[in-house]
Amino acid sequence: MTLAKFRGTTVSAVVTIAVIVSGCDSASRDESLAVQDHGFTVRDSAGIEIIENHAPRYPAGEFWTIDPEPEFVLADDSARLDWTAGIARLPDGRVATLSFSNKQLFIFDPSGELSRTIGRPGEGPGEFGIPELMQYLPPDTLVVWERFGASIDYFDTAGTVLGERSVDYAGLMEHGATYENPFRLPLPDGSFLIGVRKRAAGRPQEDCSHLDTKVSFAGQDEITVPGEQLLRIDGAYAAHPFGCSRPGSRMAVGGDPLSVYISNTGDEVHQRSLDGTLVRIIRRTTDPPPVTDKAWAAELEARERSREALSGPMWMGGDGEPRRRMAYPAIEALLVDAEGYLWVNEWSDSESGLPDRWSVFNAEGRWLGALALPPNPEPTDLDLCSMFSPCWVGKDYFLMIRRDELGRERVEGYRIRRGQAGSAGAESGS
Repeated sequence: MTLAKFRGTTVSAVVTIAVIVSGCDSASRDESLAVQDHGFTVRDSAGIEIIENHAPRYPAGEFWTIDPEPEFVLADDSARLDWTAGIARLPDGRVATLSFSNKQLFIFDPSGELSRTIGRPGEGPGEFGIPELMQYLPPDTLVVWERFGASIDYFDTAGTVLGERSVDYAGLMEHGATYENPFRLPLPDGSFLIGVRKRAAGRPQEDCSHLDTKVSFAGQDEITVPGEQLLRIDGAYAAHPFGCSRPGSRMAVGGDPLSVYISNTGDEVHQRSLDGTLVRIIRRTTDPPPVTDKAWAAELEARERSREALSGPMWMGGDGEPRRRMAYPAIEALLVDAEGYLWVNEWSDSESGLPDRWSVFNAEGRWLGALALPPNPEPTDLDLCSMFSPCWVGKDYFLMIRRDELGRERVEGYRIRRGQAGSAGAESGS
């Protein structure tokens, strides 16, 4: 999905015939007629719906809004917010956070007061070694995933240990996983996605070579990083094919029924059911903004200031000037909110040097509109909504971890005003 300025033009209904380029997940050429209206085209190909969005349904000023100032800010002088690896807003308004450095879960009242501490460093039940991910399962379950799945701990929001399990690496390696980086996405039912580049002997492997990606770093030759086959690993360690992913693919899960969203090429997201079936391909036909000299200078400044603020033990930034971008990527991050809307982080034409806009899609893949977020972007927002700068979006709030120039963290919660654009008619695009 690529980026565009707002356009409010409604495209007249036309009928076209589409030809879809073949590939790992591409549909067959035996397609139904495609109907184009309201700025999008819907095609059906072998049971796979293909949505091509030409413009957002709601132009600027007519879509949802985000309050320009946060409704609450959680800042903690005791440094409990330190390398935060997960955040979520609970139904009672409290905010749960996972600290990678402190190896604890902290729950804060909206006032910023500490409500509860869960877990502690250690290797026993309810204790954390290297906690890297917090998964919130409504209404009251928090799951902490440790590095390499050494332990997966379930708690209620009162701090009671509900269960604990660990990953069977022998079982994963039988499917072709490696110890260094097996995980791609945990799923609400306790299963998870892994990526493999070479299946174990005697096991079928999907051809993902069309997603091979050429990359280069300053002073180094260009190399090819192969695409991966995705597998869903269930509780019995059976592997279920889940399509392909390219290096750097973004993934998110949510909605009802649950869907997994995977950004596989520059201009599209694949929507899959929990059993791995490809049910929808979501595209945009618009182009990202150009990388101007002003935007490039702002990005270099943001990178330098982020490097200074994030110079802790997990910072892996390299030295030297990064290679100049010729075009912005279409997708920086994917999130699914509590209502099942897909949020896509992207670069606007603001020349801020940061991905500072989110486009929102409904459950049927229609591009509804875009929101400028965060307000008043800061250089340290460059890695916003990444592994150690997480975001969370619910029905009424967007939560993010932000840092000052000294690397001190805070949680900011912004009110989402949905208005008429959140009605059932608007969601369906009718």
